[in-house]
Amino acid sequence: MNIRALLASAAAALTLLTAASAPYNAHAVTPSEPSIVTSCIAANKEEAAAAVRENLKQRVTEFNVQMPLDGYSLTEIGAHTIYCACEETGIGTEGDYLRFAIKGYKCKSQLNEDEVSCTISYIVDYYTTAEEEARLTEEIGRLTEELSLDKLSDFSKIHLLYKYVTSNVTYSDDITDPYVYTAYNAVTEHHAVCQGVTQLLYRLYNDNGITCRIIAGKSRDTSVFPASEAYHVWLIVKLGERYYLMDPTWDMKFRGDSFHYFMKGSTDLDSDFPFYHHAAQNDNGISFPDYNSEEFAARYPIAHLKYSEPAYSLGNINGDSVTDAVDASLILTEYARTSGLKMSCLTSSQSRYADVNRDGIIDAVDASNVLAYYAALSSGAEMTLAAFLKSH
Repeated sequence: MNIRALLASAAAALTLLTAASAPYNAHAVTPSEPSIVTSCIAANKEEAAAAVRENLKQRVTEFNVQMPLDGYSLTEIGAHTIYCACEETGIGTEGDYLRFAIKGYKCKSQLNEDEVSCTISYIVDYYTTAEEEARLTEEIGRLTEELSLDKLSDFSKIHLLYKYVTSNVTYSDDITDPYVYTAYNAVTEHHAVCQGVTQLLYRLYNDNGITCRIIAGKSRDTSVFPASEAYHVWLIVKLGERYYLMDPTWDMKFRGDSFHYFMKGSTDLDSDFPFYHHAAQNDNGISFPDYNSEEFAARYPIAHLKYSEPAYSLGNINGDSVTDAVDASLILTEYARTSGLKMSCLTSSQSRYADVNRDGIIDAVDASNVLAYYAALSSGAEMTLAAFLKSH
């Protein structure tokens, strides 16, 4: 007996998520042209998910997967397999990046003659093509090399990449353009809406060893009556054993000069602007996670309060309470970066204490002063760096 079930297009993938300090409207976009249908046979759900993942990564628009039902009904197995295909792998082009790369999809599942397996036929509409994704990969590789991230701490990577995005990407005015929902547009045209902005940071973080997730939900503005809402996405990023919340889209308006939504906790994400609220929720069907579930909370424990940087002091810019050659090396690295027209890797607090002689410039003179002070301490001197500088 053959049974056919048609799954409606996934609501989440069709919903164009927008970011706002006030709500924006979203509009549907024109579907892409179908390509040649590809097929695969999977022995289990893991193989099926891997096959679907590969097709999604290659931006294949039509493909079939044969797989065991494995206890799922025909009406849910297609969406469940997409969900598994978008599970987190730590690879920047997979996980949430794929989930938000899908503009919409349809699938139908047909019971095979053995009555224990089925064939799922997918038609997927994407925001970008395989060629555009290849170009994006090249651009991200170039950007990563330019930012010289390899020797930075995890926090410095998180901070520098956030600063880069909020400084170099602006919010898109024309939200009817499908490209503004992509990391591709954020990199090539330097503007996007929240979906593209978070996609880009997700990609940059994962490509550089930083674990993160994209969170979907709604923004709420209670400064007006009645309160207004808009679809929105933001991120959680892991540092140490906890995750911290961040919203680069809402920080873009400050052009990298001030972070109000960076590395915040579950209780203070919206503390700087209390009229605006983030509410994580899944309005998008079974292809998206339940962000408010106990399972999600256990897997991604979010800190209650914002991340506190170490206590820096004059010359001690790594926060280890010791002013030494390590600090001098960090100052020299910063000097080399900025001399080469690269973006500073220091936070505002670190920069204040790295400018040891207070001349408004972080350079080799500051590093030399730190090394001289370190040598004096090693010889038995007992004084602060400020006192040392006055005496020399």
